[in-house]
Amino acid sequence: MITVYNRSHDPFYNLAFEEYIFEHIQDEDVFLLWQNTPCVVVGSHQNICREVHVPSLRKLQIPVVRRSSGGGTVYHDLGNVNYTYITGTDGMVDYARCMQPVIEALHAIGVPAEKNRTCDIAIGAQKISGSAQRMCRGRVLHHGTLLFSSDLAVLDQITTHRKNDCFQTKGTLSDICSVTNICDHLAQPMTVEEFQERLLDKMLPPGSARLELTQREQAEVCRLRDEKYRSWEWTWGMTPAFSYEKSGTFAGTPITVRYRAKKGIVFDAAIDCAAIDEAQAAAALNGARLDPEGFSAICRALAPEQADALMDWLL
Repeated sequence: MITVYNRSHDPFYNLAFEEYIFEHIQDEDVFLLWQNTPCVVVGSHQNICREVHVPSLRKLQIPVVRRSSGGGTVYHDLGNVNYTYITGTDGMVDYARCMQPVIEALHAIGVPAEKNRTCDIAIGAQKISGSAQRMCRGRVLHHGTLLFSSDLAVLDQITTHRKNDCFQTKGTLSDICSVTNICDHLAQPMTVEEFQERLLDKMLPPGSARLELTQREQAEVCRLRDEKYRSWEWTWGMTPAFSYEKSGTFAGTPITVRYRAKKGIVFDAAIDCAAIDEAQAAAALNGARLDPEGFSAICRALAPEQADALMDWLL
């Protein structure tokens, strides 16, 4: 087994880095550790707007990144350590085989972790890690979170209490679990940096190669970051087809917003509200991209004085 160091905290780069390693190292098992600045990472088959409150994320300047594996939505910050384990597979889904070495390494550094449900690691009944997988050409990319000292209040607010049932979709829905930080269960305190070093030492057999990407390889990762992971086509265009309907009161008058979307393009859109130019709204929304910045511009055109409030009705 080998590792390749990645000191970036850019979530778009880090997912591109992981994909690059998966595609280009075919003859070795690989174990990676990496961290992201605050971001939300959604599964490949998820509706972002169903899983998180997009207007709130925009205000907090927290980006959303779509990963290449399935599974649910997770919040990352620098108190969370992500791991990636790449190995051979016979094509059968087997989370336990990939998770067990990580659990054993956690035990070795004093973390009382156990497998919980199909793809989670927990301390007692509280989750410290969720994972997902992607298989390709006889290889499996298994990656997961490890909550070390994450801001659980932000995690809870962003990914637990902001599910939006106005979105009706066949996309993957996230489970809601009780979580805890690893640092709160250690007999002896350690920093997140010490945790990473100790975990890596336990995961890698003695003498394992510890590599760095060349400048050319880093440039390829940056190209993948910009062309795929930062693109609208990947982040929003991959949203599963859905329908949306929400009713209530806007600007003191009743409002109902309806639309459908497929491949990230809005159709059958209508806003029924006396405070809005309904014809202008339908013209602006139909054919529009599912995109927070684009929706924000539409809201400013329809309701210049209450654009933020209207945005809450559209997403």
